[in-house]
Amino acid sequence: MSTHVDLEAERRRMQDPELSAAYALCKAIHRKYDPSFYAGCLMLPPIKRPYVDALYAQVRMFDQIVDDPTEPDVAVTAARLDERVAAYELALKVGDSPDPVLKAAAHTALTWDIPIEHFYAFSDTMRSDLTVTEYATYDDLLGYMYGATSLLGPQLVPILGPLDPSAAERSIAIGYALQLTNILRDIDEDLGRGRLYLPREDLDTFGATRADFEARTMTDGIRALLKFETERARAYFAEAHAAATLLHPSSRESVGTGLILYAGILDSLEQADYQVFGVRHGFSKLRALRIAVPAYIRARRSWRG
Repeated sequence: MSTHVDLEAERRRMQDPELSAAYALCKAIHRKYDPSFYAGCLMLPPIKRPYVDALYAQVRMFDQIVDDPTEPDVAVTAARLDERVAAYELALKVGDSPDPVLKAAAHTALTWDIPIEHFYAFSDTMRSDLTVTEYATYDDLLGYMYGATSLLGPQLVPILGPLDPSAAERSIAIGYALQLTNILRDIDEDLGRGRLYLPREDLDTFGATRADFEARTMTDGIRALLKFETERARAYFAEAHAAATLLHPSSRESVGTGLILYAGILDSLEQADYQVFGVRHGFSKLRALRIAVPAYIRARRSWRG
């Protein structure tokens, strides 16, 4: 995969009013729906941020289709997903789209030579959320997590600047770390949508039941299960930090700081003795700033290279 992009030429291309407006909308979506991830992306060189905004906005559009509370008909939602996939395929084919998010996402994919297979893996995973409400084994869950993060994992590596051929493959650990942490953080919210992502084999191992989760009843089994899954997530974070060293120096602070802040969700979960019902875990804004500000200063120094 080629990652040799003429960034000066891209600066000029970004001055096109329609393309600039498309990326501006993606930036607004990114900032509104995930301010923490957006803040981490501010540590990237300015020329690279719009591409991350576009990939994120693409993800958000699919999330909104799948989680639309006003549309109870699974068939209708699946049809909307199919329409979105077809529209993106057309955008890639012609290099443009009347939809600004698709316009920016297609421009990003074409600029950085990002294979559409990553997009298909993601869209298939989003479609599974319409009918799959639980997973039997951890291997089954791994398949879901790969698809769920494939649009913001391997697709980002060309933009971030791989220094080693193994960077894309090893970046999958970054996606697993973030996705498993999301699953733990969002247990209560996902139950409200009828989903429990933690695999049944793990529930059985620790004597936890879906009925206990649905009743929002904290038991010793649930607590032991969540402790086990938290340790599993931390192992992915260790792999993810190692993978970040394979990226260009101008990207490492962004990725590394994002990993630290996301791991703060696990810290919060542990400090609350794994209580996930009625609690939203994460860093306080003050603590996050204390981590992010020095990282941003270090990141700016790295841009010179």
